[in-house]
Amino acid sequence: MSVEAAAIDGKPVRLTGKPLIFFLTLLAALGMLATNMYLASFPSIGRDLAASPAQVKLTLTVFLLGFAFGQLVIGPLSDMLGRRPLLLAGLIVYAITSVLCAIATHIDWMIGIRIVQAVGACTGSVIARAVARDLFQGDALKRSLAMITTLVAVAPGFSPLLGGIIETLVGWRGTFAFLALVGAFAAAVVWLRIPETHDARDSAPKLGEAFASYFELLGTRAFLVPGLSIACAMAGLFAFFASAPIIFIEHFGVAPIVFGTIPCFTVFAVFAGGFSAPRLAKRWSGMKPILFGLTIMLIGASAMFTAAYLNYAGMPQVLATLMIFLFGMGIVSPLSTVVAMRPFPEKAGAASALIGFCQMAGGALGTILLSLLPFPLLQALPTVMAGGAIIGLGAVLLFGKRS
Repeated sequence: MSVEAAAIDGKPVRLTGKPLIFFLTLLAALGMLATNMYLASFPSIGRDLAASPAQVKLTLTVFLLGFAFGQLVIGPLSDMLGRRPLLLAGLIVYAITSVLCAIATHIDWMIGIRIVQAVGACTGSVIARAVARDLFQGDALKRSLAMITTLVAVAPGFSPLLGGIIETLVGWRGTFAFLALVGAFAAAVVWLRIPETHDARDSAPKLGEAFASYFELLGTRAFLVPGLSIACAMAGLFAFFASAPIIFIEHFGVAPIVFGTIPCFTVFAVFAGGFSAPRLAKRWSGMKPILFGLTIMLIGASAMFTAAYLNYAGMPQVLATLMIFLFGMGIVSPLSTVVAMRPFPEKAGAASALIGFCQMAGGALGTILLSLLPFPLLQALPTVMAGGAIIGLGAVLLFGKRS
């Protein structure tokens, strides 16, 4: 039977193996693409829409908040209604709102659309993790989630480069048009190649029960400690995303297309951390690898703050200390995801949603704190990064051994 015939019969041909993992990675990366590809366009968006830098930055913050809270609804709904129909709907919303962003004529309009776009993006992220939990068990689950999480963490390294190229060639509206094409492509793949993977919908908790399960998860150290670790890591990461255009384009005078190449170098630190994570997990038990990653994050953030405080924060120093931080984050993020989800197979959708909430809520909090701190930006950024690492370390040291 052909792929097209299978789809018409309502029985999509299932993706398997590495193609499935890579597609789940694309779904999980939709949020990162929508937050990172347009970073190089911050100055031009401000000029075209007559918006202040704070207003342009708000398009990032509201997206993170919409992404965070949207997952709390999408997760239990996917347990109740199934993965496939919800995923199709979310991808269509993502594509349509990306088109609306591309034709926006006022910053307030764009801010509102970005909230809805975030809900579509978070559908892909939540369901990608839940599908992996549906299809894989044991070591296969650990490998698949580690690969998905690591590749998603790598996406911010290359998406600004692509966004910078599009910005240089056709302007920022082309970036959102590209996101619309990605959403439409993903919807087509789901329609043709992704069948329903959740066969226990009859036993899934009702929506109210699912919301109650969030409080149960948050009341369990086995989930709360790694979830807090992820939030702390993302706070520092997204604080960097929000500040990067100002630091590199305006402060260091880097051209937008060159700015896009900078994360390509730093992404190797994330990849190296993610590559090291499973090996550290085999060598050290429990939360020790996560503790190690948080310590590396603190070292990088402290070094960046010291360089800025001593007025020695040139671009090489900023990049070098950032790569140290990102290496630690590359360890913390995949391992914390696995540790948080593994004990709760019967609540895969809710656990996946809450992990995603921790990620994006932490990211939103990081961007908000960055704006509130009364320091120069090159001191405020490492302060947020170090603060998150310290909180994560405290949680692991105090409660990790008993989780």
